Amino acid sequence: MKGWIIYNGALRIKKVEILVEKLSLEGKKKDIDLKLVKNNQLIPTYNSLGKAELNSIVELDEPDFIIFWDKDILLARHLEKMGYKLFNKREAIENCDNKALMHLKLSNLNIRIPKTIVGPFVFHQQNLKEQYYNVIFEELGNKIILKESYGSFGMQVYLINRKEELQSKLIEMGNRSFILQEYIDTSFGKDIRVNIVGDRVIGAMERTNSSDFRANITLGGVGKVVELDDRQKEIALAAHKALELDFSGVDLLYGKENEPILCEVNSNVNYVSFETASGLNFSSILLDYIMERL
Repeated sequence: MKGWIIYNGALRIKKVEILVEKLSLEGKKKDIDLKLVKNNQLIPTYNSLGKAELNSIVELDEPDFIIFWDKDILLARHLEKMGYKLFNKREAIENCDNKALMHLKLSNLNIRIPKTIVGPFVFHQQNLKEQYYNVIFEELGNKIILKESYGSFGMQVYLINRKEELQSKLIEMGNRSFILQEYIDTSFGKDIRVNIVGDRVIGAMERTNSSDFRANITLGGVGKVVELDDRQKEIALAAHKALELDFSGVDLLYGKENEPILCEVNSNVNYVSFETASGLNFSSILLDYIMERL
């Protein structure tokens, strides 16, 4: 059995390289030849008749499947058009990558999420009136969370404390799309990452950060393994299934009296910290799932 692991060739984050290398090594134990392929090593092409073809700057054998650990949606679409089987599939990745689309897909689940407002589409730069900002703070409260629709590792998420701060940040962002959310003060610097494969919760890790409202490990958060209650599992699995994911990391916030609140769902989940903390082999579980599906 042969496969590719496609990851981003311009993203120089060591944890991602560790993850894909570990996954490739785990494949060897199962007689699966997994080649590490950077997205910028592939050249998607349409011939003179409009047929999708693929060129590469490295020598590659034809894969039986592809683990798509990237957010290059156009490349994923191209590969699916050529008939390749992707884990996760392109549509699932696209719906997770765009936070506004993600909330749209999750809107009928009757699950508690932070109250959310989707920002308007613009061509160049926001030109919002005073009344717009007034409504935002009336709806969401004195503190709000601003998230760029596209972002990873918590780096495009901002805690906004006043109207002038929001105005300044949106001008700085130019035409980048965004959502605005209710600030959940009971979950400052704390959340739960639920790791899922197929229809199975593999385990969960509580992430805490005493110096930042974001709990991401990349931003200094610390993780520890926790046991989930039935409601937490139910919410995480419902979100995972609604987005039609093969594997994911679902982030839950703590509401009042520890009520679970769905924050977001990650298709390109980095599980290295979870494996270290739990001793579980997520890579092996994922590959077993893929072999069953094939």
